[in-house]
Amino acid sequence: MCHSHVVSTERFIYERGGVTPVGELTPLVKVRWERIRDEISVAEATLPTSECCELLGDLRTVLHELHIERNGQKVWQGPITRLEYQFDIVDIFAEDLLWQAKRTVLREGYDQKYPNMWDVIARMDWLLRDQCYSFNGNPWRVNLNPIHHAGNPRTSRKVNTYQYYVWEDFDAYAENSGADYTVINRDIYYWDTHLAWKIIPDLDESHISQFPRIVEYGNDVATNGYVTNGEGYAGIASQADQGYGLVDFLVTNTQDGTGDTANDAPTAEEIAGWANTAAHNIDGKVPAPVSVIIPANTTLLPGAPWTMDDLVPGAWFQIHVDRLCRAFDGWQRLHEVIVTESAPEGETVEFTAIAPPKQMVIPP
Repeated sequence: MCHSHVVSTERFIYERGGVTPVGELTPLVKVRWERIRDEISVAEATLPTSECCELLGDLRTVLHELHIERNGQKVWQGPITRLEYQFDIVDIFAEDLLWQAKRTVLREGYDQKYPNMWDVIARMDWLLRDQCYSFNGNPWRVNLNPIHHAGNPRTSRKVNTYQYYVWEDFDAYAENSGADYTVINRDIYYWDTHLAWKIIPDLDESHISQFPRIVEYGNDVATNGYVTNGEGYAGIASQADQGYGLVDFLVTNTQDGTGDTANDAPTAEEIAGWANTAAHNIDGKVPAPVSVIIPANTTLLPGAPWTMDDLVPGAWFQIHVDRLCRAFDGWQRLHEVIVTESAPEGETVEFTAIAPPKQMVIPP
């Protein structure tokens, strides 16, 4: 993948659904694609108009997909969302297959107030499966992969019909309810942040061409977590402050239907559910989270333990850094991978990692 050997990257156009090929985009000026945790990933390709001009002129957004292959292996797929034509080049921009959920309105509301509190991962699955990709026989051919375990977070959230796009609501669970998600080709994965469902080999600075950066984030510290309906009720969680004192992390669900009026007081069970979410939100925020950032234009050296299949955002790994003023030895999770190839520079890979929660759950 990002080793020093020659890398072959091809770009193809398919009709929506990724079954019927339209043509190959050549030659390369530049291609850039990413994989990212808790976000919709993007890709772009720049082609000269000196060749394939007819094919480039026939491209249409949404109706066509961009597929990127690396050494014969598909590494990224998604609908084209923007086309920019200039005299000598054409820029193609695409987003991963969560784009459909970003443009699908939630057609059915739900009420998870006690006693109907839901498993977060099950609700995320319902949103994608029942409220988006099942429509019209799943023409996007998306594969949904919820990853469950007995300790999944639960929530008492309430949402009204037509209140959100499906992806907005889906993403809110990752932002506020202790879940993660990522997209790899046509597969969408979502899981509890504590669940180490994918563990990849250890990494140290001898495996990469540049020294990483060790970054500590003081603004991510939290000793107390609050989840509130904005009407005077909150679930609260605390952890040992280790000298940091009082530092709060607040999530206000004012747009959720929970507690529609000031007289609609939540039950004790609902508040306990909010407190459970608050505990998920602050787990790993004391001491101050530390992340490892790999600089742009870094490559993995021969002998590095990772392959392209390993580069899944959310994957856990141990990293060992000894030759900086601050050493680091511990678990991290992949957050984002960015791959860029241009002529004649060749391929570069950049990735960032984030601190994991303190509690690590290994699937049975």
